[in-house]
Amino acid sequence: MPGQSISEAMFFPAFKGAAAEGAVVELKMRLLAGKIPALQGHAHKKMLENIEAGLIEHFGAALSDEDKATLTLCRQLRNKILHSDFRAARDKLSELGISSAPGGVVKIDLPVVTVAEVARKIEAAKAGTEGVRVADTLSTDAGSVFGWFLEAGQSGDFTRASAAFKSAAKIVDRLAGIVGT
Repeated sequence: MPGQSISEAMFFPAFKGAAAEGAVVELKMRLLAGKIPALQGHAHKKMLENIEAGLIEHFGAALSDEDKATLTLCRQLRNKILHSDFRAARDKLSELGISSAPGGVVKIDLPVVTVAEVARKIEAAKAGTEGVRVADTLSTDAGSVFGWFLEAGQSGDFTRASAAFKSAAKIVDRLAGIVGT
């Protein structure tokens, strides 16, 4: 796509996939709440947390503790992905039992941008004498959205989030089967 950076071309598709799968889980939860008379008032609640709580209460006996945790953590993961808090998203993946390895992205400050200085800084980063590993920073630090976007993309966190959302969608589909479609 014209005007798209290399990093966007590399990681936007995975980010979009994760965001889409997270949105699908939300829609499925809203649709399911809308099918159940006692929960229809929840279907349009602004906070997905309220819908999730209603579904968990209604289907409590049909949900394992792991199912309940998956629904809760996937809602939180969805929020972190959509709001670009990728460090917190990695933490939510970890809470879901999905491990991530650092992507190896290093933040380098370039107050003077020359070819020589960029080359020097890159070589120093490779040697481990320059820069900060993005995985060791907060995604809410100033100027960190880009670094954490690269980190999450490079490490496969977006792909892992998509898989987590698909697992949550299967839980909601199973509950929909109890109600009947």
